[in-house]
Amino acid sequence: MRRTRELFALLILVVLGLAGCGDRGSLDADTLARAGNFQLGVEETAELIAPVPELPQDPAVIEALTDFWIDYSLLALAVNREGALEEIDLSALTRQHLNQDKVLQLRDMVIDVDTTVSDEELAEIYERDRPGERIRARHILLLFPDDADQAQRDSVRDLAHQIRDRAAAGEDFASLAEQYSEDQGSAARGGDLNFFERGTMVPPFEEAAFALEPGEVSDVVESQFGLHVIRLEERDFPPLDEVAPRLRQEIQTERTARAESIFVAEIEEPAQITLADGARSRVRELAGAAQLDLSEREKARALVTFEGGDYPVREFRWFLLNQPTQIRQQIANATDDQLEGMLKELARGELLVHEAERRDITVPDEQVRELEEEIREQYREMAGLLGLDDITPEEGETLEAAVERAMADLLPRLVRGEQEVYPLGNLSLPLRDHYGVQISMENMNSTAQRVAALRDEDPDAVPELGDLDDLDLEELVPDEPPTDPN
Repeated sequence: MRRTRELFALLILVVLGLAGCGDRGSLDADTLARAGNFQLGVEETAELIAPVPELPQDPAVIEALTDFWIDYSLLALAVNREGALEEIDLSALTRQHLNQDKVLQLRDMVIDVDTTVSDEELAEIYERDRPGERIRARHILLLFPDDADQAQRDSVRDLAHQIRDRAAAGEDFASLAEQYSEDQGSAARGGDLNFFERGTMVPPFEEAAFALEPGEVSDVVESQFGLHVIRLEERDFPPLDEVAPRLRQEIQTERTARAESIFVAEIEEPAQITLADGARSRVRELAGAAQLDLSEREKARALVTFEGGDYPVREFRWFLLNQPTQIRQQIANATDDQLEGMLKELARGELLVHEAERRDITVPDEQVRELEEEIREQYREMAGLLGLDDITPEEGETLEAAVERAMADLLPRLVRGEQEVYPLGNLSLPLRDHYGVQISMENMNSTAQRVAALRDEDPDAVPELGDLDDLDLEELVPDEPPTDPN
């Protein structure tokens, strides 16, 4: 039961960001998808899902399951057909690693900066910046009512100023926190937040707290959480000899980064990086469907142009496939300014690659071959995890028929939660590009309807929604909000 719930949770994740979309062309009414010479039918998919009540009759879940069928079928074929993995074009997967290597070689060639840090300079920076400094503070938090009007907000603000004045006049801060603070976590401790370093709290709170001297009370500080009154209790920082190695390394890294920035600016200015028309809307579409099968013309379409080159859809799609689901969702919902900044930053990376190639910086062929073999080994390992790495045709049977037989065994175990699910991620695209994929979105809906019909015919198969009460999606998609000083 628990395995089936985990599968359901993973299917939801796939729908949100990992599911491949394929070529959404037309197929006959009985066919959900084609992958190479393989075909997935509406009826067989419905019969697969209907007996598993934990899987909802949702087209999105059916789509995700279809994507697993596509990837696993093509993976099994490629791994078990002699020489097939060597025929698949892996250049899109290797390009990112090879470009990184080229840029690193370029940096070593052009960046020549003295990173020596004397002991005297280190001591001066230590006294100025206080690395490793931490403080212990108390705070009183007042919240604005939900949907508060201006009069209500002014009332809360007036109370905050009254509390601040009483604390600044010497009234016991801990007692005030116990009485007024709406931070339930710290109020019982007199508002005590214990020790924290820079970068731990939200910026307005942190800036005010670190500006205080021990015993001093802040003005009223507003953050995204409400209004704060802060009192600094004590300040602590490690001795120089304890932080010297880390501080010296940070200074050296900063100097190198500054030199790199100067170099990038020197080649960026004449390049005139410019967003192509419609780039932002296309980026949002791709973020919502990173594995969308595209024509060669569309893959080559420029999102950003610069003197002597461009940043095409092809590169952005591969960038997306290396990002977590949450990041892709953020890109899909980003503002125009945010998308412009991201695209220009990606184009700068492409510009550096062009500069490296202009200077005849290359990667040895042997290194390329080693990288390609590492990727092929990933395919083999994935097939092994799924039990698809040793498929032997029976007498008179083709390899494709043997793969279909193996998938007929794997998919029922997968939907019942008896088989661990392993998304292929960006490994799926070379397979799809090589063999070809076609998916019918219209038939996703008819498959869902057929699942419902089968369950109506068998009342025992009606989904028991109560069985999903303890499904913990947050466990798979951890929430990472800004740190609350509460």
